[in-house]
Amino acid sequence: MFDAEPDDDLPGGGYNVAPTDTIRMALEQDGRPRLAAARWGLLPFWAGGTKKRSAGWINARAETALDSAAFGPALRRRRCIIPVDAFYEWDRSVTPRQPFAIGAADDGLLALAGIWSPPSDSTLPSTAILTTSPNELLSPIHNRMPVILPRPALSDWLSPDADIAELWPLLAPCEASSLRMWPVSSAVNRVGSEGPDLLRPVEIPATLGLG
Repeated sequence: MFDAEPDDDLPGGGYNVAPTDTIRMALEQDGRPRLAAARWGLLPFWAGGTKKRSAGWINARAETALDSAAFGPALRRRRCIIPVDAFYEWDRSVTPRQPFAIGAADDGLLALAGIWSPPSDSTLPSTAILTTSPNELLSPIHNRMPVILPRPALSDWLSPDADIAELWPLLAPCEASSLRMWPVSSAVNRVGSEGPDLLRPVEIPATLGLG
């Protein structure tokens, strides 16, 4: 997807990734795309010990990130892509809340727009996912969604030399038709749950939430 050179210490895939977990990110280094391990939860170099004892910032609002001391420098020069098969959101209008998985309509990978920070006293860089307002598919269950980049824009997004003003139109909700959404088991609500069964569709009553 990125024609990237993989590092040797890449983590395996996960079906229930949580803040502070090690994930894969694509970035550009020395003019070439690279696939590297990163900690999910941005830790700016100036945060010191305060944020290092917490998850850090797992998300960054695209609308205000450029003016943020935590996110602005990374958005200008240290952009990355987080490849995923799908992400989860929950319908909180029902009890218990019903999880849904959201993936690409063509069953390919989604390229989530991210920013990253180099390691300070840790061994891994850290990263956050940029979010934006939801499209028509997501709006019934959540007021935010990840920024999902189109394939033709991936190289420009990774380039540290790209003009942020030219990239700004990318920080918008993707077309609803490019995604599909399906209900999954409430097992995903438990952090310790893992495995491909978490992404399998489940039946929910027609009167429950979005069913």
